[in-house]
Amino acid sequence: MSDAETVSLRPFDAAHAPLLSEWLARPHAARWHPEPDVWIEYALNPLIGGAQALIIFGGRPIGYMRWRKVGRETLDSLGLYEIPAGSVDVDILIGEADCVGRGLGPRALSLLVERLRQDAAIPLVGLSPSVENVAAQCAYANAGFEKLREYEAPGFGRLALMVLRLGRR
Repeated sequence: MSDAETVSLRPFDAAHAPLLSEWLARPHAARWHPEPDVWIEYALNPLIGGAQALIIFGGRPIGYMRWRKVGRETLDSLGLYEIPAGSVDVDILIGEADCVGRGLGPRALSLLVERLRQDAAIPLVGLSPSVENVAAQCAYANAGFEKLREYEAPGFGRLALMVLRLGRR
């Protein structure tokens, strides 16, 4: 694979916030992110234990990904009793419209999953796209995630719970 076809993850810092803001305002992303200020706030002040990265393709930033371990209290408050504590919740955004639908999101997710596999304490990785975002669900399935079920999340509506088990208990 040439450098022009390589997907990589680069640390996100505050200088990237304007680019993230621009991506969140684009029509293909805005539909799924009705409160972009919340994303920017998180990006500038990540939760303890959270991490984030730019998705790079062909040497240019094309998206953003954030992830964090989730505790039992948070999972239970959402009714996600079957998800083990210490699992990692991921959010991903492909911000460049010309990069949507090209398999770059699944490739970025696979990079993150390989990184997370190094931590034996992480039992599972999950994502929760809108049930209406069928394209995202297909992309996550291409990265090895399976849809367990749907659930209601206050402020987010009906979501599809998609998980990838890392083979640990």
